[in-house]
Order: sequence, then C-alpha cells, then structure tokens
Amino acid sequence: MKIWLRYGIGVVLGTIIGFWLPTTGGDTTAFLIEFSELFLRVARFFLFPLVFFAAIIAVDELNEDRRLLRVGLETVGWIVLAIVISGIVGITAIVGLEPQRIPPMIQEADEIAALQLLDVLQEGIPFNFFQVFVLDDHALFAVLAVGLIIGMALRFDREITAPLSLVIDSANRISYYVNGVLLQFVGFLLAIPSAMVIVRLRAAESIALFGQLILVVSVAAAVVGFVLYPLILYLLDRKGPHPLRWLSAMVPTALAAAAGGDTYLALATTGRMTKENLGVPRRVGGVVTPFVAIFGRAGTVLVSIAGFLLVIRSYTALEIGFGEILGLTLAAIAYSVVMVRVPSGGVLMLLSYVALRYGRGMENSYLILLPVMLVLERVAVVLDAMTAGFVTQAIAIRYNYLREPERPI
Repeated sequence: MKIWLRYGIGVVLGTIIGFWLPTTGGDTTAFLIEFSELFLRVARFFLFPLVFFAAIIAVDELNEDRRLLRVGLETVGWIVLAIVISGIVGITAIVGLEPQRIPPMIQEADEIAALQLLDVLQEGIPFNFFQVFVLDDHALFAVLAVGLIIGMALRFDREITAPLSLVIDSANRISYYVNGVLLQFVGFLLAIPSAMVIVRLRAAESIALFGQLILVVSVAAAVVGFVLYPLILYLLDRKGPHPLRWLSAMVPTALAAAAGGDTYLALATTGRMTKENLGVPRRVGGVVTPFVAIFGRAGTVLVSIAGFLLVIRSYTALEIGFGEILGLTLAAIAYSVVMVRVPSGGVLMLLSYVALRYGRGMENSYLILLPVMLVLERVAVVLDAMTAGFVTQAIAIRYNYLREPERPI
C-alpha cells in the first residue's frame, strides 16, 4: 500500500472518530492528548540517529564533490527566500482580504519568556560532545551540528577515517531502514492525533469568530506551498520531473504535519519521500532537509505575521503603515532563528516575540488567538514541512543530483 494512502486513511479515520467521540461527561480529550504524545514518541523514536549518521555521510560526500560550502550557502539563501515569500503572502492576504475582526476577549496563558539567540545556543550546545546524546528531545540542532563537524573531519586522512566511514554508512542505512519500517505504522496511527484535534476543536468556544482568519491563512499557506513552490521548481528545471510529482510526494508530509503539528514528525516522512519518490540522493537529503526543517520556518512566519496583523486591526481602528508592517516582518524573520528548539508551538512563541517587539500596550494581545491556536499551529507546520521538501528539491536540481526513482513508495 502506498504511503500516502496509509497516511490518508489514518487522517480520515481519526477525523471520523473525532466527530463520533463525546466531548462532555468524560476524559476523552485528556485521553487523546496523552495517546497523541505517545504517538509522537514512537514516530520520532529513530529520527535523531537517522539525522546524525546521514549528516555525517552527506557532508563527507559533498566534501568529496567540493561543493559543501556552495551547497551550504545556497541552502541558506533558499531558506531566506522562502521565508520572505511566505511573509509577503501572509501580509498580502490579511491586508487584501481583510478577514473579520476578532472581538477582544480575556484569555489566560502561562507567560512565555523571550528567548535570546545566545540562550538557545547555550542550551543546545553542551560542555562536552557526549552530552549531545543525552540532551532533551528538542536538541535536533545539536545532533545535526555534531554530525556536520564529524562529516567534515572524515576528509583529513582517508586511511585513518575509512573504517569509521564504513561503520557510519552502515549505521545510517540501518537507521533509514528502521525508520522506514516505523513509518509504515505511523500512517495508520495518525488517526490518534487527528481525532485529538477534532475533539479539541469541537470543545473550543467562540471558534466561529476565527473562521475567516483560518480560511485566509490556510489559503495563503496553500498558495505558497501548492502554487509558488511548484512554480519555482518548474522554472528551475523545465525539462525535469513535473511539479505534480513533487506535490504528490509532499502529500504524506503535509498529512503528517497537519495531524501531528510537529516539524520533527514531518521531517521523518519528508526525508523518505524526497529520496524514494523524487530521487534526491543522501548527500543532499541527509543534510539539507534537516537543516531547512530546523531553520526554514516559513509557515510559522506567515501565520504569525498574518495573525498579529489581524490582532492589531481588531484592537485599533487605525490603519497599519508600511513601515510598521515592514518592521514586524523583519522582527518575525529575525526571531524565527530562535525557533530551532521549538518543533511544535512555534506560532504561539513567535507571536509573543512579535507582540513584545511591537509594544504599545499590545504585549499580550496575541492571546485572543488562543482558542484557534491548535489550527494555526498546524497550518504553519504544514508549510514548514513543505519548505524543507522545496529547498531540498531546489538544491538537488541546481547541482544535478536528481536521479530517477527506482521504486516510488
């Protein structure tokens, strides 16, 4: 059975169960939240070793091709481009479509401390190498960074490093195989978080007030992920694979992101789909895909900017000037860098940063979006995950690394 069909069945089944289960008179929501957490643990179980070993081999192979620096710099460039495009589309959607204003409501939430880049680096980089493997489950950046360093070191003397390269290559292939077996079950198990999302939305109050906002940000994200990204890929290589092939490969990624709301969960699927269905080799997918998944938070920026602009319009009748919009956009892009340790919940955190940056008594204004944050987070993660697939494909095209897939899954 094709992987997209497994994922589709899981999401549809979970949606039906979510509408069937009762929302009152029991602990349905708490039960589903706990099982969704268990599902995430199982689905991400082999992701860190997969990223670690793949990054080492990918960097070593790019070093052999003498393309490591160029690929790295171009990857950063594509990330910036994707984030800027997403931010512009999000702003245009709110300013042009003018969704319904949201009546100010009193919402309570735990205070979110604004992280600084230095703090993030200190938390993600331990005092010694071995501690990388005992950090928390958000430390993918540290694991990737160590993999990059070891991969660059393998080149200094091939006679010495060759045995280690063989061991790491074997470990990567084993991790890839185990992760692939795990994903066969993940598809059907997506029913658990899907049901949880539906039950929580049914229990949410005043969600109808956010209907137009949800529609606008969903359309904006779809324009970027399903129109602009394929169009750019087509312009990069008009004689290559049709953009519809890329879109079909991104379907399981989008489903995993929409159900789980976690970029790491989607990353496990993205890496497999780009390799098996799009022909992206390990030397690109092993390092570019996780790097973009960590830093390329285009969806988070789009949803956060769009949401905060609507919040400002809801709190004041004054028009928002171009200078203010530009300042908020730049702030969102800058703060998105510190999202490296936030695989889920990035929109809420980025909104808090942007609101703090904006000031003027609006520091807690973003809290009116809490009733619909579950949906906004998932819209953002879907585009974040598709951005990883987009940049990976673009790099593979640019450097002629694509090959014809042998057995699409």
